[in-house]
Amino acid sequence: MAMVTGIPALSGTGIYLIILIILGLLGAAGPVSALHGSDLLLYSPNISLDEDTDEFLEFSSFFNLDDDSLVWLNTWKEKKVESPRFKNTLFLRNISGNTTTLLSESPGPHHTYTFHPPLSLSGPVVAWSEYGKNTIFLFDMESGRETALASGGHSPDEPPENVEPSLDQDRIIWSMRTPAGSGDQDIVFQNLTTGTWQPICTADGDQIDPAISGTRVVWTDKRNEPGDGDIYLYDMATGNETPVCTVKGLQQKPQVAGTMIAWMDYRDGQPAVWLYDAATGSESRISGDMVITGAPLVSHDFVVWQEYSALDFRDEREGTIMVYTMLTKTREVLPSRGPAPRLLDLDENRILYADSDDTSLQEGFVHVYVIDAPETEPSSPVQTSPVPALPPSPAPAPIPSPAQKSAPVAALPLLAVCILHLFRQKFQAIPGPSSHD
Repeated sequence: MAMVTGIPALSGTGIYLIILIILGLLGAAGPVSALHGSDLLLYSPNISLDEDTDEFLEFSSFFNLDDDSLVWLNTWKEKKVESPRFKNTLFLRNISGNTTTLLSESPGPHHTYTFHPPLSLSGPVVAWSEYGKNTIFLFDMESGRETALASGGHSPDEPPENVEPSLDQDRIIWSMRTPAGSGDQDIVFQNLTTGTWQPICTADGDQIDPAISGTRVVWTDKRNEPGDGDIYLYDMATGNETPVCTVKGLQQKPQVAGTMIAWMDYRDGQPAVWLYDAATGSESRISGDMVITGAPLVSHDFVVWQEYSALDFRDEREGTIMVYTMLTKTREVLPSRGPAPRLLDLDENRILYADSDDTSLQEGFVHVYVIDAPETEPSSPVQTSPVPALPPSPAPAPIPSPAQKSAPVAALPLLAVCILHLFRQKFQAIPGPSSHD
């Protein structure tokens, strides 16, 4: 039987690729439902993104949200000069008071070099470090004073390099290299109230990316795989160290809240989000297939991360912010008006993010999405479908539901582009009818 002239021939490879695309886009969503909550808009003239001119660039980054406080780092830097000037400024916003305060700046009275991210905020204290000085700095909102953290355990002739602070109330941990510029990085702890100092881990190789919750400390550990990394846990209440994940490949950037530990994992090739329960010793992958994820953030009830389709090869990919609810074991999409929301921080049930619509970082806005709490907790085993949620609060108004489209629906334009590309580039047209037909 003759084929219609001009219809592309679907080779085995072409059909296989199309099937992969369809399954990948559908599988990437997994068990996804619409997230319920309300959106709060915050504005500050000290928030900016990509103020980029021929002479300078300026941007805000490393946001940290805790209760009624929001801190961030603003960077201004000259361009196209041999020795460019720079300005780092730490800002604090009181959300209920609607005020913004300058906490510290470099160059300034106490600082000379650029600030070393990340920032950490817990209660009234903000912590950060500075390139060149190798010191952890603290700002106390109650006293309005900035101080340098005085840590012990090292020789004055070999001052350490102190970076990556992480706070939980009056407890602080960080990564220390002794002496600065050489040696391994270790994890150390200090109680800010009592001044008690102790090493957490001094194993071979670098220990980096520390995070703390209560008595539990987690970090990325390179003792077994110097080129990659594993996840380790230390409980100060018991004095026990536990290897959380030591599978082959890179595991990094862990976060901890209570007994739950989440991290970024490359064991399957593309980065994914995995979750470990220290109470049960159970481990599971919680991000979907065929997606590329960023580093997760974790609270006692939620894990949040940024993700992109692994099949989206455009320079400006459209991403989503995913929310995993531990109670229901479901993934949900954070609703946003713009096509490329940017995850900034997580504080319990509040997600700090930037939208790509007209209320963006470029205009000085950040968003706080408040997730509604479930009506009741299940008395039976954990459900696999979402628990009913309370209706959105009347003020502020929730984001309109049309933006809450599922990942497969949102991916249909991308699917069409991919199929069209395959038809144009991969397939040959079938010849017209033969004279023998």
